[in-house]
Amino acid sequence: MKKTQILQVILSFFLLLQIGCTEPFEIETIDFENVLVVEATITNESRHQQVKVSRTSTLENPGGQVENNAEVWIEANNGDMYQFSQDPETGDYISNTVFAVEANVEYTLKINSSDGLNYTSEAVILPETVAIENVYPEVITKDGVEGVQVFVDAFDATGNAKYFRYEYIETYKIVAPNPTSFIAEIINYNSQSETFDVQLTPREPEIVCYSTEFSTGIRQTATNELDENRVERFPVRFLDKNNAVLRERYSILVKQFVQSVEAYTFYKIINELGNVESLLSQGQPGYVSGNITSVGNPNEKVLGFFEAASVSMQRIYFNHEDLGLPVPPYFIDCNVIEIDYNDNTTLDNDPNEREILKTHIQYFDYQVIFAFHPNYLIVQPECSLCTYFSSNVRPDFWED
Repeated sequence: MKKTQILQVILSFFLLLQIGCTEPFEIETIDFENVLVVEATITNESRHQQVKVSRTSTLENPGGQVENNAEVWIEANNGDMYQFSQDPETGDYISNTVFAVEANVEYTLKINSSDGLNYTSEAVILPETVAIENVYPEVITKDGVEGVQVFVDAFDATGNAKYFRYEYIETYKIVAPNPTSFIAEIINYNSQSETFDVQLTPREPEIVCYSTEFSTGIRQTATNELDENRVERFPVRFLDKNNAVLRERYSILVKQFVQSVEAYTFYKIINELGNVESLLSQGQPGYVSGNITSVGNPNEKVLGFFEAASVSMQRIYFNHEDLGLPVPPYFIDCNVIEIDYNDNTTLDNDPNEREILKTHIQYFDYQVIFAFHPNYLIVQPECSLCTYFSSNVRPDFWED
């Protein structure tokens, strides 16, 4: 689930969090209010930066509401200004130009809502950049479940970067276990006699696909209380050994964000409010103070945080056999069913076979047992066409 949604929570209790010598954020319990929600992390990556702007939602509409037609821009104290435009598909605001956050420059987010209200953030600066030293998988047992834990190591010799947040993007290869070489259609179907003809059109088998998924939730760690400014064996992603994403080749891109203490504290509070899944099922009964305020109305509540974060990343690949693990099961149980027909292609008098054929007719192969007497092999579409739930476009970065 996305951090934007996490910020749209209602808190049913008070929580004060002390991190080192930092001051805690205040949390208030409130009735539902139509509150602006902002999620914006700009980085030292040269790209189109992104700002998410929405409104809190009621229990009846837990998904939140995109704030449409707002004016969004970022001002830098070196004189630069970056305008943002709303993406018509996602509703997010994307910078009109590609830019990267620079060191020792202050950035301020500005938002004018469509109803004429103005908002501004505190000025933020880019923290120290710290490279990821290593990303690596190990087979462990976690909570009684054997699987693969992906760890990350990092070290900052300067001692200036102490607060870290992690995200990942995982991509995995899918191979259809029962690929079909035909597009199959029933033609000349007679509902009275249950007779028909089967027309098979050759097709290029869709065997190999790739799926990409993004991390959800908040993963953070801090080194401010350690003797050495080192992140060691921080767990980023755990995969049950029976997870189908490990069946073929698996890749994970780990992204490390160095945060300011203020940004770290804000997301730490959000994360410690409870299970993220349960938070998203609630409405908006509480408020976590961030660094964005309403211009001219300091009492108006605004949820969210604007941060500048330095990013480093590292990608790894591995197969289950590299770790000595058995082949995991496929995503679903593939039940290959053989259906016999008599010489004039009349369906057997079996209602189950008729339903199976009607459900899977686009996704079967066949074997000719005797001349002019085919036996049709039927399987779920997910097992014969990997494109049923994924893409057969090989990612540019992929390595076999």
